[in-house]
Amino acid sequence: MCMTTHAAKGFDAIVVGTGFGGSVAAARLAQKGLSVLILERGPWWGPAHRERAERDRREFPRGLIGSRKLLRSLRIARSGNRRERVFNVDGLLEGHLFEHLNAITASGVGGGSHVYTNILDEPEPTFFDAYPAEISGDELHPYFERVRAMLRPAPVPGLPAKDQVFARALRAAGLPAPQRPELAIAWGDPDHPDRPQTVINPAGVKQSTSTYRSDVFVGCEDGSKTTLDLTYVPLALRHGAEIRPLCEVLAVGQSERGYWVQYRDHRSDQELREEAPRLVLAAGGLNTQRLLFAARDAHGSLPRIPARLGRRFSPNGDRVALLWKTALRSDFSLGPSVGALSKLFDEHGEYRFCMGQVAPPTQALPLFKRALRRSTFLFCMGRDASRGTIGFDGTGLITSMGRSLDPDLYDHIDRSMMEVARHYEPRRIFANTLSRRGAERLFTVHPLGGCSIGTSPEDGVTDHRGQVFGHPGLFVADGSLYPCAPGIAPSMTIAALAERQAELMQ
Repeated sequence: MCMTTHAAKGFDAIVVGTGFGGSVAAARLAQKGLSVLILERGPWWGPAHRERAERDRREFPRGLIGSRKLLRSLRIARSGNRRERVFNVDGLLEGHLFEHLNAITASGVGGGSHVYTNILDEPEPTFFDAYPAEISGDELHPYFERVRAMLRPAPVPGLPAKDQVFARALRAAGLPAPQRPELAIAWGDPDHPDRPQTVINPAGVKQSTSTYRSDVFVGCEDGSKTTLDLTYVPLALRHGAEIRPLCEVLAVGQSERGYWVQYRDHRSDQELREEAPRLVLAAGGLNTQRLLFAARDAHGSLPRIPARLGRRFSPNGDRVALLWKTALRSDFSLGPSVGALSKLFDEHGEYRFCMGQVAPPTQALPLFKRALRRSTFLFCMGRDASRGTIGFDGTGLITSMGRSLDPDLYDHIDRSMMEVARHYEPRRIFANTLSRRGAERLFTVHPLGGCSIGTSPEDGVTDHRGQVFGHPGLFVADGSLYPCAPGIAPSMTIAALAERQAELMQ
């Protein structure tokens, strides 16, 4: 093992991860004049970064050969067995398979912004009732506006044909009419999608306007998706931050100078170490927890991490169903991946869940292109009970959480989803709800909570600033901060909280 220390550079802050928390924190800390090191385990992705060093960048997974880069790794903790396998250190997606929960997370500069549905949504005001008194919807409003100013979300112009199909299915199922959510996409002329224009985004980076082709799960080729590698990360670099892609943090701990990180540089296959008085963990809802659990319970490098670590975990009420080969003539590959959402409330006016339609990644899977153009996904996100628990077995994360987390919510979601699906007349519906074996199992792309914000170590892991209780200078800035599920796309709130954290950080 080769161990090298670069402490001579004297970083003021180390940020682990470049998702909606890490990229925002890095940019704003750099703007404040701090010297910032950003460590990202994945590469720069896609055609927008072809000018970067070849060893640091990769093309999006496409076609038969390129699709081998779709899967980075699998972490399996099921039926008392644990297996962890890395297939490609420069792969895009990581799978986490637990007893009753499957999760998918992303890897790369820009984090989950490469594979999310572009939705930037602000929670209902009651969502913040679970937060400490310092945080409210009104108090966070200026930070939401900062995110909007950087990512410039706007609804899709018009209503694409596939979203009209969705609206008809909702109406036939007796569900609320869809709304057009704000999407982080640079829109062009919908009447001439074959004539994309070049625009300059608020970070000073060139983007092409949308070609109105769905391309959500495996990265956006046309450059219209306003991802974090085109916005907050360049802003951080312009203000002096340093980024090291393909550098995976293995362990963290406390030092005389503040905090250290040990990481593997996959480009040179070396293990390296850096220290700084501030450490921002933004490795994602599961991997940040894994680093903290290991530091407390395996390495003993952060033995005083609060006992509430792993509590208030939630899959954000995620449900999904693939409607295979619908009887409809609509081409689901036309238009943005998501253009409309239906939101459902209970009899007291409290928000319950939302439903949307998202197209498969037709452009990336040419062998199935014809079938996929007639197929689509229905997905839901709901405000679940958020009482899940993540544990640690000495090596990795474990959980037995499943549908029993909130059976009433999932029953409601599944009934509604199946009723809408019926009106598409699909040849087959692929969903856990139809399998007795999978009846308890959940699937999520939004693992939230576990390092939740609280008022004290007795009810949370971090304070309202995201600083870990009892650990000055140690911060969490990703979805693991959530004390409860929003039941909507969580990205905008993660970014707004990071905007606030960076402003308050000393």
